[in-house]
Amino acid sequence: MRARALLAAYLTLGVADTVFAASGVDGPRWVSKTLLMPVLIAFVWVAARPGAGRAGLPIGALAGGFVGDVGLLVDHDAAFMIGMAGFAVGHVCYLLAFRRLGGTLSPRRALGYLLAWGAMMALVWRGLDELLVPVLGYSLLLTAMAAYAAGVGRRTGLGGALFLLSDAVIALGIADVDLVPGQDAVVMPTYVAAQLLLALTWATWPFARPDAEEATDRSAASSS
Repeated sequence: MRARALLAAYLTLGVADTVFAASGVDGPRWVSKTLLMPVLIAFVWVAARPGAGRAGLPIGALAGGFVGDVGLLVDHDAAFMIGMAGFAVGHVCYLLAFRRLGGTLSPRRALGYLLAWGAMMALVWRGLDELLVPVLGYSLLLTAMAAYAAGVGRRTGLGGALFLLSDAVIALGIADVDLVPGQDAVVMPTYVAAQLLLALTWATWPFARPDAEEATDRSAASSS
């Protein structure tokens, strides 16, 4: 039941922050956005499947996401760089975790993601100015994470792809490139979904029935 409550809280925060972001209301986002990753970390801790571990790399990745979320809330270049560094650390943690799970990277998939990265950079590089070099490095790391995620499983791969999409839209905004009307509105829903799908790689899903959970809790209590 705790896992269900935490998942519901995460999704509620994600919807609320999406609405606040779309409405341009920044104040409440210091609650809705900053709580997203702590709640998801608690969910992974509680819902970790047997053998997945209750700490370590996945939680490190989400902690990096927390730093990134807070950094991007502050309208300052230094804070943005700190936020991007936080996300970068998270991607490194995800990459290492995927390798431990046996994730692979085929040449065909690597080429496909590399072409996608090149196409995006071709769209934004002129407008990035002094952010060009850090964004190039960060986006390559993110692309590698997404490519490796696809080698773990479909759900994890979708999470990596959505993360790539979310950050690509942010890059478009920084470079003042408008591909479609209202493109910024997809940043938060794709990011919220991406982090959840990636986190579910280490969580038991779907949840066991309530009676099965109670039986498991009773068994654990009797053995302790």
